[in-house]
Amino acid sequence: MREFCNSFPTKADCSPIPVDGTKSKKDSQFALEEYYQEATQIYEKANKIHLEYELATGKVGALEVAGRILNKKMDASVLEEYVEMKISGGLKEQNEMLELFEKAKESETSDQLKDYVENGFTLMDGFGDVETKIPEFNIAGVEDYYKRLKSGDPHSSIEYQLNRILRAYSATSASIPTFPSGALSRLDKYYLFKNSEFLPEIIEPCKGMQGSSNWYYIDLQGLDPFKRTRDVIEKLNATMDDMKNLEGLASEIPKIEKEMLRLVELRDGNVIKEIRNRFQNLTKSADFLRDFRISTNVYGQYQGIQSIYPLLQKIKSFSSKMRAFEFRTSRASKEWSTFENHFQQEIPPGSLTEKFSNFQDCVRNFDFQMSFSKDYLADFDENITRMRSLNLKIQNNMKPIEELKIATRNLYEKRYIKDEDFLTLFREFLKEHTWLPDFKDVFLAPFYELGSLLNAMHAMNVRQTFAKIMKDSDKVKQFLECYSNLETTASDTKELLVLPGKVWNFDPKVLEGTVEVVGMFKEAYKMVEEIKEWKVASNPEIENFPLDGEDVKAVSDGINVLETIRNVQNGCEIMKTLDVENSGIKDSWDILDSSLTFIEDVYQEDQRNDILNFLKEIQKLETDFPEYPNKLEKMNEAMDKMREWENGKMKPVKKMVDCFEVECSAQTIVTTIQLMPTI
Repeated sequence: MREFCNSFPTKADCSPIPVDGTKSKKDSQFALEEYYQEATQIYEKANKIHLEYELATGKVGALEVAGRILNKKMDASVLEEYVEMKISGGLKEQNEMLELFEKAKESETSDQLKDYVENGFTLMDGFGDVETKIPEFNIAGVEDYYKRLKSGDPHSSIEYQLNRILRAYSATSASIPTFPSGALSRLDKYYLFKNSEFLPEIIEPCKGMQGSSNWYYIDLQGLDPFKRTRDVIEKLNATMDDMKNLEGLASEIPKIEKEMLRLVELRDGNVIKEIRNRFQNLTKSADFLRDFRISTNVYGQYQGIQSIYPLLQKIKSFSSKMRAFEFRTSRASKEWSTFENHFQQEIPPGSLTEKFSNFQDCVRNFDFQMSFSKDYLADFDENITRMRSLNLKIQNNMKPIEELKIATRNLYEKRYIKDEDFLTLFREFLKEHTWLPDFKDVFLAPFYELGSLLNAMHAMNVRQTFAKIMKDSDKVKQFLECYSNLETTASDTKELLVLPGKVWNFDPKVLEGTVEVVGMFKEAYKMVEEIKEWKVASNPEIENFPLDGEDVKAVSDGINVLETIRNVQNGCEIMKTLDVENSGIKDSWDILDSSLTFIEDVYQEDQRNDILNFLKEIQKLETDFPEYPNKLEKMNEAMDKMREWENGKMKPVKKMVDCFEVECSAQTIVTTIQLMPTI
């Protein structure tokens, strides 16, 4: 590496010289650095003139220049569909949605009304048990019970049985005391036996009285038809109290139906689909507005050309405007995405008003002021209470009759014992039951009062009272069946009631953004067209500019060659001052690849970056060196054309060449090529 640098020409050695071999003092002053600067100046001037020349001759249009500067193709054809679009009155789908939105807001019902309707359905859900109880209303059973009480009143039968007992008792009580004490004659025994035959006349009526009194007790315990009817009536009255809350519902339901119709109109129309399509098209077209950023390098090439200054201003203005549009369309796109996601929620198919309209039909003609009289129930309860009290008296009065029956049977069963002993027992029996003749009035009094109560509770009154209740309860039953036939629940209804609030809960101003974006597209298209139509002013000075694009590129390539040589020269100057022996790189220094690896991975001392850059330049020189003479020759040719054009005439010019082609090339190039394999 040191050998390479020692053999590489210095700035003083590598001075361009005249082709004729005469090296004047003035020529020798053109060192490599000065020549590099001259080439750079010529390139910058030639490039700007060439760029202006392309525009002036129409070889390159203003739109292509803008594309170069903005590093993006200026194809605004995607915006053409928006140019003639009328937006002053809003877009079609936007207006349709706004109209629907306004109609929905006009028909929007309050939360209070929704709660009222929902509570109505909830209330109806709770009436299911009433509907099942109404069939238990048994007017026939109640009526039959009253008829049975009236027609089967046993108090006359009891009075008859009691009279039989009293007659038998009276007959024996009149005869037995007349019998003598002591031994009885045959005739006395005969009459004693005849008196004993009156005893069954007491026993049998006692049995009959017991059965008749039990009839009252059984019927008073068998009031199930009445009890069930009373339960139904009480339930109906409680239900009617609750139903009064539904009385105003029929007039409110149409408001709910109107709100539901707005949802149906939205669901069955095409406006949501059209808005989605519009969003998609706008989002796709908005891609044109993105990434219009000025390339500083390219812009710098055009910046010094005075004639295209207006074009550059248009391009800068366009870039600035597009950045603003990009931000605004990005924000609008996010809002559109939110809007689209909002309408992902499904509006149920089918009729949204049927449940409400059918319920309205159920409610409309129902008499919510209906009530079921309890007056008769109160009278009946009072009478039944009195009847139960009288029945208790009857049962208590039957106890002595039961005892009489038992005592009489016991006596009758002993009639075959010794006559004198039987007579003694008979006398004791009569003595123990002396109360019997006075018992009739006490025993019959409750039966007489029961008869009066039954007359007050006439069966016809029962039918008249309960017939009206039956008729009204049938109306309630029909109303409840009407609701049951809707086959809906309060929870189903609630889902519909809350749906409008969800569906219309969006900001319609989002749709106004579509108009704004279309306006941006119109403005962007107009700006592109203005750039496209822009023409550079005529400049006679450059009409015959001799350099084409290849010539300008040749100068640029030559400058790159000179720059590489400059960098290598500068690197060699640094390397000459480097203490390789003590730097730790001696072992790797003779081979370029190992030198690069060592400096990159190991070496961390002073001038590391300078050394690394130098080695990379050597690597570049090694690769591209075969092309250098040709590139330098083409550069000189192009520079000659430029000088001749600037002088305005063709005249001999001393051709300046690089030192690689003349005196120093014999030493420098040969040495360099010889060293290349070892670098």
